[in-house]
Amino acid sequence: MKLIVGIGLFMIATVSAGCQSGQESCARGDWCACSNGTDCFQGCAGDGNGCRLFCNNMVRCGAVCGKDCNIGSDHATEISSSCGDNCNVTCNDSVSCGTFCGANCNYSCWNMEHCGVQAGTNSLITCSSAKNCVVKCLGVCHVFCTDEVDRCEVSCPDGASPISCPDGSVSCSSCQ
Repeated sequence: MKLIVGIGLFMIATVSAGCQSGQESCARGDWCACSNGTDCFQGCAGDGNGCRLFCNNMVRCGAVCGKDCNIGSDHATEISSSCGDNCNVTCNDSVSCGTFCGANCNYSCWNMEHCGVQAGTNSLITCSSAKNCVVKCLGVCHVFCTDEVDRCEVSCPDGASPISCPDGSVSCSSCQ
């Protein structure tokens, strides 16, 4: 949980920094990317929905988007993002990746030291080749941690214990 709290503080600091990808903000449907630098903090203009944000080969990457967003990052030291419902977030080949996302979140994290996500109901979380994967489900979610994950920690609403499902995932609620 410390990872998620730390990411929240990083996100607050990065939101005010603005977009460093050559634009003030990214428009709905636009592909906005930044690479080969130190800091990349991206946001989505207008209603804040439907952006596609990506960064690679950076020290710090931050992305804030509304719903229906795609956020991707690789080869960065610190990756953080926040988005609403129906988001896809991928992080790979980096040190730490933390995300806050709403319902129907699809979060994938691989080849990382630390993966952390707080996700809304009906979310799918996948961690592989990571030292730590910390997941806080705010509703029904399914979490897949492969054998290459040293520590997989899943917390469910109201302190309920996650259940093991036949497909290899753990779930907060049912395996359906």
